[in-house]
Amino acid sequence: KKDNLMAGMLAEDNLGGGMSAADPFGLGLGGAPAGPAVPAAPSAPATVLVEEKMTVLMSREGEVRSAEVKGTVTYTANTDAGSNARISVNKSQYMTKCGGGGWSFATHPKVDKKTYEKEGALALKGGKPFPVGRPVGVLRWNYAGPDACPFTVNCWPEDEGSGSVNVNMEFELTRPDAVVTDVNILFPLGTTDPPAVDSVDGQYKHDPGTGMMCWHHDVVNAGNPTGSLEFSVPGGDVDVFFPVQIAFTSQSLLCPIEITGLTDVGSGGAIPNNMTVRVVPESYTCE
Repeated sequence: KKDNLMAGMLAEDNLGGGMSAADPFGLGLGGAPAGPAVPAAPSAPATVLVEEKMTVLMSREGEVRSAEVKGTVTYTANTDAGSNARISVNKSQYMTKCGGGGWSFATHPKVDKKTYEKEGALALKGGKPFPVGRPVGVLRWNYAGPDACPFTVNCWPEDEGSGSVNVNMEFELTRPDAVVTDVNILFPLGTTDPPAVDSVDGQYKHDPGTGMMCWHHDVVNAGNPTGSLEFSVPGGDVDVFFPVQIAFTSQSLLCPIEITGLTDVGSGGAIPNNMTVRVVPESYTCE
């Protein structure tokens, strides 16, 4: 049902050309309009993906009930030139922050764990090459705790007793180091009538076809740490505005891991590569 509501936002103004990470609800807010996804052929011998998938559940008052981050370094040898790889990471630096309670790290069973522990380097045991064209998750980490949440959202609907509900929403940055972009906060209104917006930081969009509303911000960071939205809609049920669903893009990893080198095991020469660093909100809700 949630996916259907999101998809419904595509209909208005012919916004549906394909979902993008920056505009997952097809709202035409934020970055460039999304086009049909066309996979690009690898342009380098190797591809490195450093990714954290985030799951956050907040109360209506913005209290973080649960927050979990699952991170992975995934290596793909696109050609034979990228198969004999040694991936160096800043292990001593990130373990200073992430070596305490709540954190867990694990290397792939085929990765030489001793080399990783001593030198912060990820390579396959016995000098074996990586399979060409097959992604391998060489390192994983996990953390659960409310401080994993980069920003919170609260929603306060109040029945005015006159056939109208007044709603106040706020967001607040909780990790000063985080830079979160293309933030879309999506929620139902319980009616197809347009909201009467009293004040808004950022932008908003209403879809009368689905009765959904989206509150958008280009960036949430230390320079824009808070924002608010106030509006009224016809109704009397304060529960219809939930769940509030949040999507965003970010490169602000909770674990400050960096790829410090990618070299050929035999020659020691650098391996050209395409690298992506991203945080993916798998589920980020207020309910």
